[in-house]
Amino acid sequence: MSPTLAEQFSHYVLDGIWQLGNCFSCFPSTPSLKINGRSFKILRLLGEGGFSYVYLVQSPGDPTLYALKKIRCPFGEESVSLALKEVEAYSLFTPHPNIIHAIDHSVETDRGGDAGSKTVYILLPYYRRGNLQDAINANLVNRARFPERRLMILFLGVCKALKAMHQYRVKGPPGGETSRRKAKKVRQQAEEADREAEEEVRANQGRRRQMDDEVEEEPLMDSEVIASQDGIAPGNMRSYAHRDIKPANLMVGDDGTSAILMDLGSLVPAPTKITSRAAALAEQDRAAEGSTMPYRAPELFDVKTSVDITTKVDIWSLGCTLYACLVGKSPFEARSEETGGSLSLCILGGDWRFPDEGPSEAKRGKQRVVDDATTPKRDDRDLPLTT
Repeated sequence: MSPTLAEQFSHYVLDGIWQLGNCFSCFPSTPSLKINGRSFKILRLLGEGGFSYVYLVQSPGDPTLYALKKIRCPFGEESVSLALKEVEAYSLFTPHPNIIHAIDHSVETDRGGDAGSKTVYILLPYYRRGNLQDAINANLVNRARFPERRLMILFLGVCKALKAMHQYRVKGPPGGETSRRKAKKVRQQAEEADREAEEEVRANQGRRRQMDDEVEEEPLMDSEVIASQDGIAPGNMRSYAHRDIKPANLMVGDDGTSAILMDLGSLVPAPTKITSRAAALAEQDRAAEGSTMPYRAPELFDVKTSVDITTKVDIWSLGCTLYACLVGKSPFEARSEETGGSLSLCILGGDWRFPDEGPSEAKRGKQRVVDDATTPKRDDRDLPLTT
C-alpha cells in the first residue's frame, strides 16, 4: 500500500482551505510582517520549540507558500550569534538537493523590549508533506508502513546530505573567503540593528545615557562554523556534524521520495577536541541542549577528556531514525518502555532489539544497517554514504 496519494491529498486540502479563507472578506485579517521590505501574511503556526517558532506565510500576490522561522534572542549578543550561526550554516551547503536552504533572512530589534533584544527571521521553503515524524505518526494511526523502496530512497537522500557535511570542502581562497563574505553580510545586519536601536534610544530616551551604553555593543565575531575554516586551503576538507539527526528534522520533498535535512542550528565543526574536564562538561551541556535525547549518541551523554567527538554521532542518530521509521519510535525509547529501565542507560549500553515479527530477508538487511550504525564502539559505526 502506498500512502503517497492520501498524504498528498490531505496536505493539499489543508493548505487549500487556508488559502481559500484568505479570499473572503468575512474572515478576520491575518497578521503580517516584512522581511527586508517584502510583506508576508502569517497563515498559521507550523511548530515551536525553545525560543523559536515556525509559521506558514505567504506574500501578497504570490501563491507560493513559505516557512518562516522566528528566533527570539532576548539575551543580547550571545543569543543573536547562535541564531546567526544557523543562517551561516545554510549558506555553506547551498545549493544541495538534500539540505534545506535559506531564501532570505533579517535581524530586527524588538520594539519596546529590553535593550539589545532582537529577533532573527529566516525564510525557508515550505514542504507540504511535512517531516518524517509526521509520516511515522500517520503510519501508527493508520497501522501502515513505509513502502520498502520509498524508505530506502529517502534514506539515500539523507546519506547524501550527511556526506556533504562530513566531507565538506572549503570554497574560495584559503580560509574559505567565499563563505566568510556571506557570513559577514549576515552579521552586518545584526550590527545595523544595533545602530538602529541605539538611535531610537537616543531620540526617545536621551536623558538615559546609561541605557545608550548598554545598547552599544561590540561587533559580532565570526561563529565557530566559519572561524573553523581559518588556515584551510580551498578544496581541502573541513568536516561538520549536524548533531541533531531525527525524524522531525528530515522534511519530505513534494515528490514524496526526496529527504531534506533541516535545522542547522546544531551544526558544529568536527572533530570537537576535548582537552580538559571543563571542556568535556561544556560539550555535554551543549549536547543536552542541542541533541534530542532518544537519538543522541552515547559519547555525548558522558563526554570523556582526550576523546574527540566526531561525525560518528550523526551515524548513530541516523541508525536510530531508520529504526523509528520501521517501528514507530527510537530503538532505545522502545527498549526503555519495554524494560522500564532508564533511557540513558539503554543508550550507553547499546541495549535495543527489533520486535519479533518473524524472519525476513528485508528485515535482516535493515537490522544490519541499524546494527552497524548504533554500535557503542564509535569507530565501528558505519553507513553507506553513497555518492
